[in-house]
Amino acid sequence: MRRELITRGCLLVSLAVLFAACGTSTEAPAASPTRLGLQAQIVASELLPGLQRFPVGILEDNTPVNDATVHVRAFSVSGTNTLQLKGESDAPFRGAGLEGRGLYVANVRFDAAGTWVAEITAQRPNGAPKVMRLAFKVTDKPTVPAPGQPAPRSHNPTVRDVPDVSYIDSGQPPDDMHQLSIADAIAQHRPTLVVFATPAFCVSQTCGPQVHAVQQLEPRYRNRLTFIHVEVYQDFKPDPSKRRLTDTFVAWQFQTEPWVFLIDSKGTIRDRFEATADTDELSRAIDQLLASP
Repeated sequence: MRRELITRGCLLVSLAVLFAACGTSTEAPAASPTRLGLQAQIVASELLPGLQRFPVGILEDNTPVNDATVHVRAFSVSGTNTLQLKGESDAPFRGAGLEGRGLYVANVRFDAAGTWVAEITAQRPNGAPKVMRLAFKVTDKPTVPAPGQPAPRSHNPTVRDVPDVSYIDSGQPPDDMHQLSIADAIAQHRPTLVVFATPAFCVSQTCGPQVHAVQQLEPRYRNRLTFIHVEVYQDFKPDPSKRRLTDTFVAWQFQTEPWVFLIDSKGTIRDRFEATADTDELSRAIDQLLASP
């Protein structure tokens, strides 16, 4: 399970540090490396029919860039490999509060499960536009808990269950989002934000920035919203090499990290964000959650 998570993380997260982590080489670099130009990668492990958040990483020569203009067009693929345009969206860069680890996010509607192709057009200031086509799957049923479904009533450990919080939070320092379990928050009918992230062991190196972005929202919302951080690993103290995935992480069936979920007072998932979600994107979703009956 741990190896599968790492492998899929390498395939999914479009950051320069991850390119290095997934393709480490002991060979000496070429004297004149080939320039790759603009590159795009879809940073989502699960897309469903309906209006979906569609995160994209843009790099130039394996270096992430945050100043591109990005547009996404989505094509369904028929049995004869014919492409049919079904929707399109601008994909602005979302990086507020993420310490440079943001992504470009489009909102695209998929009308059916199956094979799709994203045509991603990216252009940097004073540069030529580049059009890239990437195939992906839309699945008919979610594996990871999805909006509209009841959130799993997970009894993730809290500060009351361990000698100190560093046993359930690999961050340096640990954060303060370990007071309640997900099951406790749902039982108390609390609107809740849950972030699944492992700051010390994150394959994509985006978990720490994601946790920090969530923490920036606490002062504004803590009186109306419960904040919970679930660490991806357990048993990493005193020997990090013996760490294993937490029961909660396994129960939610993740293959990547980080994730953020918004759960309403009835225990229903209202929104979910794979990979990084910046403070602007999260605050808008939180406002919608808290304004709904």
